[in-house]
Amino acid sequence: MNKRFTLFALMLLAFVFTNAAEKPEVVFTGTPWGTMGISGNGRYIVGTRQYTEAYRFDIKEKRLFIAPTTGEYDDMCFADVTDNGMIVGKSSEMMPAIYNTERMEWEHLEVPHTGITEGYANEVTPDGKTIVGYVMGSIDPTKPYTVFPCIWRLQDDGTYQYEDLPNPDTDFFGTKTQFISTRTISEDGNTIVGVMVEKKGRFYQPIIYRYNGSEWTYEMPFVELTFKGGPAEYAEWMAQEPNMYDYIIAQPGDPEYMDQVEEYQAIYTKWQYDFWTAYRTGFEVTSVPIITSTNGKWLAPMATEATWGWKEGDLTIRQESSKSYPILYNLETGEITKFEDIKSGFYTYGVSNDGDMISSDGNDFYIKPAGATQKIELCDWLKNEYGFDLRAELPSNTEYIDCNTIAPDMSVIVGCYRSVTEEGELDSKEVFCITFPNFMSSIMETLNTPVNDSITLAGDELRFGAEAENISIYDMAGKMVLNHEGNVASLNVSNLGKGVYVVKAQIGGTTATGKIYKY
Repeated sequence: MNKRFTLFALMLLAFVFTNAAEKPEVVFTGTPWGTMGISGNGRYIVGTRQYTEAYRFDIKEKRLFIAPTTGEYDDMCFADVTDNGMIVGKSSEMMPAIYNTERMEWEHLEVPHTGITEGYANEVTPDGKTIVGYVMGSIDPTKPYTVFPCIWRLQDDGTYQYEDLPNPDTDFFGTKTQFISTRTISEDGNTIVGVMVEKKGRFYQPIIYRYNGSEWTYEMPFVELTFKGGPAEYAEWMAQEPNMYDYIIAQPGDPEYMDQVEEYQAIYTKWQYDFWTAYRTGFEVTSVPIITSTNGKWLAPMATEATWGWKEGDLTIRQESSKSYPILYNLETGEITKFEDIKSGFYTYGVSNDGDMISSDGNDFYIKPAGATQKIELCDWLKNEYGFDLRAELPSNTEYIDCNTIAPDMSVIVGCYRSVTEEGELDSKEVFCITFPNFMSSIMETLNTPVNDSITLAGDELRFGAEAENISIYDMAGKMVLNHEGNVASLNVSNLGKGVYVVKAQIGGTTATGKIYKY
């Protein structure tokens, strides 16, 4: 009885929502300036053109709000936005603040430290309860500046209270930390990711803060993957670093000056080569920009692997091999997934709650769907998944499509097109948003998908009438729950729970779609 009632209820929902949008929609923003933040519900985006203006775009209402700067050197910035449209960023006075769109003015956040001259509100939780950022100023007379990683928590009276985050004096080499900049925060406010810069500014490492309900702790999970030794070994190598002033005694213009410079460079290069090969693994994770998912599950940096070469007389170290590729770091489990087959043309700009990643190489917009191992051009992905032609919605002379960001649930993808004239000059440029069918539309599509004799389920074995490839399985919400790219005649789906699923696969050179019931 319950099963029949559930099926009837779903069929009724499908009938009620038969007019719901089944295809993506392209919404043009009216601004060419890149996006810096998107709200958790995918309704708002914000961006900035340095020294000129900042904007917020309401995707639902298709409404653009513009805040002009106050002068030629005004470096204000709209950095992020909440589900209800509250904007955080950096004010015209270079301080962390909230922008009041009604009064068109900045409202500065509390900063209890004296001597603070600059700060930034980098990101805010979708509900607006916690803001993460940093403040800096000349606090210690022995240092040019001090940076304080911090958050602001919303209080019952509507104000925000400042709170310092742990700010370790010692970096991952055991020397003096130059600074820590906190960049992103999870939607529950309990996970923050930033970057630590070591004393000399040559190496950076992501730093992860976690809140357990009473205190903040931090970790740097990539240090051991990047360096072979610890602080003691680093100190030994630094003690051997050649001192420039021991070798360059002459003054610029003296006959022997350039000879001394080259002698020092050769000695330094040999030391650098010995240091790097002995102390570094060659594997390194980029820490700028910091890209995390809103749910706090994924960190999506780029990884590089390199080897170096040296021969007697070299004045600079030679890079003999290098490769870069995107990775996903699971912030919950510590697991790293490397996508080494994606060797070029992919630099992650955004990651969804499920692990979908977006990138651009300056010419095309790419997406690496969750569960897939290869990138695909956005236009091709839209055609494959929705039968949607993005280029038909853009100006006919569009030459480039860049990526901006994505909503946490992939309900919105933000890009920017650039069209060119016949002479090769820029014609137009505009940020656009692609919105996708809603939840009810996905249910309707699933229920209306017919059973296909070439796609059947026997227990936990999904069978195909012939060898199939590029297999994707979607649940009732339209979320891809399984993906397989190789050629198979059957596929084990024991990891899928009970329910109704839609299967898409390439069979015999054509796309086949069918519905399966898993009991």
